[in-house]
Amino acid sequence: MDSLTYGEIAERFGLEREAARQLVKRRRWPKWKANDGQVRVSVPEDALNDRSESGSMIQEPGPQPVSDPVSDVSAVLSRHIERLEAQLDAVRLELRQEIETLKKERDAALARSADRDIVAVQLDALKAALDAAHSDRDRWHAAATARRSWWPWRRTA
Repeated sequence: MDSLTYGEIAERFGLEREAARQLVKRRRWPKWKANDGQVRVSVPEDALNDRSESGSMIQEPGPQPVSDPVSDVSAVLSRHIERLEAQLDAVRLELRQEIETLKKERDAALARSADRDIVAVQLDALKAALDAAHSDRDRWHAAATARRSWWPWRRTA
């Protein structure tokens, strides 16, 4: 393992200094602060060999074909439209699922409401039966506790 600074790594690999720092971070190569105050990195030999054989990471720019700006813009817009349509489809699917959930909740609420109506009718019937039982009890009680005259019994005695 060679000990290099960020500047040396950048020079060796043909990168910017910040790109070299990100490479060290991404590859998780060990680093430490040296006595001279610079950060030194242990770069593995195989990484140095791979880079030296293949040369610089940055390719020399060759002649690039001249492109039509209208086709470039339309390609960018087409990709943007495709991305927006994908997002729209995802939102539609989400809304359909939410609608189905709300329909199920509504049906359950209607079923509970119908059950409440049945219970209310049964409760009214029970109250009517209880009122009838109370009035019957009161009538029997009144008959049982009514004051009776004893004069018919005195004649027979």
